Amino acid sequence: MAIIAFLIYFPHKFEQIGEIFKTNNELWKFLLSIPLVICSFSIGYAWKILNPISNGSNRMLHEWPHYWKLKYRVLISISICFLCVVGSLVIWVFGSVLSNSTIGYTFIGSCVISVTAAINQLLAAFRVRELMEP
Repeated sequence: MAIIAFLIYFPHKFEQIGEIFKTNNELWKFLLSIPLVICSFSIGYAWKILNPISNGSNRMLHEWPHYWKLKYRVLISISICFLCVVGSLVIWVFGSVLSNSTIGYTFIGSCVISVTAAINQLLAAFRVRELMEP
């Protein structure tokens, strides 16, 4: 919602971001990999959510009646991060034909959404670990 509000009230900011991407070729190499790095972080924490105790038994968690909900949430979160990576790949592949504002809001949206999903997984991993430890 915040990105849509910024797009309505401050469209020139997204155009500036897109223009920076189009004029600076070095940014294409590094900044567009941010959602990919966040996605790999998210996958690592997905494992920590579903298997919080590395040297013990996670049987109690796996037999929990609502474990399937937890697993689906983790998979949806990874899917969201993957879609953000796809957004960055679209910018990378089709950046020369996209408008500056499209590049700007796709990049900012990909980063903000993937960071939000990763932070939620991080907090979930902390909470599951907290509940599982004796």
